[in-house]
Amino acid sequence: MVARRLGRAAIAALVLSPLLTACGSDSGGGAGENVTISFAWWGSDGRATITKQAVELFQQRNPTIKVDTTFSAYAAYWEKVATQTAGGNPPDVMNVDFRYLAEYGERKVLLDLNEGAGKQISLADVNPELANTGVIGGKRYAVPWAQNASSLVYDPAAYTAAGADPSKPMTWEQFRAAAEKVSAAGGNSVRGVTDFGMIDSALEIWLRQRGKAMFTPDGKLGFGAGELREYWELADKFRTTKAATEADVTASYNTSPEQSPLGKKLTSAEFAYDSVYPGFQKANGKDLKVAPYPSDDASNTGQYRRPSMFLAVSARGKAQEASAKLVNFLINDPEAGKILGADRGLPPNLKVRAQLAGAATGTNKVIFDYEAEIEPRLGPAPAVPPKGAGAIQKLLQRTYEEIAFGRLTVDAAVDRFMSEAQKDLK
Repeated sequence: MVARRLGRAAIAALVLSPLLTACGSDSGGGAGENVTISFAWWGSDGRATITKQAVELFQQRNPTIKVDTTFSAYAAYWEKVATQTAGGNPPDVMNVDFRYLAEYGERKVLLDLNEGAGKQISLADVNPELANTGVIGGKRYAVPWAQNASSLVYDPAAYTAAGADPSKPMTWEQFRAAAEKVSAAGGNSVRGVTDFGMIDSALEIWLRQRGKAMFTPDGKLGFGAGELREYWELADKFRTTKAATEADVTASYNTSPEQSPLGKKLTSAEFAYDSVYPGFQKANGKDLKVAPYPSDDASNTGQYRRPSMFLAVSARGKAQEASAKLVNFLINDPEAGKILGADRGLPPNLKVRAQLAGAATGTNKVIFDYEAEIEPRLGPAPAVPPKGAGAIQKLLQRTYEEIAFGRLTVDAAVDRFMSEAQKDLK
């Protein structure tokens, strides 16, 4: 799951490590050579089960390659990877988040997949725009493992009862009014929507709807104090009119479906990536749906083809050929695609995606149908977030909570955020 945080101590370990140099000249793991590689990812037990099944199939096809697998929850994963990297021993194949790609790629932790062993990873059947999300300064540090899109996950029964249909175009004010009615119908014990003021992905979509960006291509903030003030005033209005959750419900916001307000049945809608939708459905127990974001401009939803996560190869690994072979298998093999399904999002390989879409049922079909419907309206993907993007995510949450609890005015919170953000992006 995305949106949990890499701690400052872990980032410091990564930055201070004297071992982060591109020493991966040994690209062992060639034909006939027995090698062992490590492969780490984040996610749930269910995700681990299907990923291990795919790895087992890879090992059957490649009997000279043994893959040692490890997984953990998102926050713990990044803490561990940062510690391993600082010690000079990152996983041979690792799961990378969009927010931390620059953090690891530009510090030479990740192999440039345009060179050497990486050339065997085929992106011929991947949408070029999606494929290029792993490129920084001409170097391909990672390849997308799945595609997802931002969405509103909601309870259609609750919104229909309030006379609203989020699947149809709605302005932000129309959505707020509908969410307020949902809250009132539930006696305010179940709010219309989870407070979104602290969610960086929601801020990004809202900014894109206004022609702005979260970050500029040169690694600066892509918005100013005025835009942030307007966004937080919007979120504040949702909360104070009881359309959105109270501060204590979203304190230390955790977007794992089981721990989220929607998953706990405390709200009837939440902004989230569509790949998380099955988890919400399971945790909430109701027949939920997904819809595009509200927008004050119906022709611009602000959404784009987003790499839900990447696969990367360690620049220090001693079996880079074997590592790249595993990445290529997980991205392009049809049988692996069937095993992995849409747990992380839509398969990046368009041929594999088409095969799965035709046979999709249940929550997977909802996701496939949703992305097929919004595909014509998806805009260009943003540049790779700069080093410090993870710290910005945490800063956004921490500062907005001060507003929600009434400890800071919106103006004071904006001033604090803008000041601290400049430090985090240096």
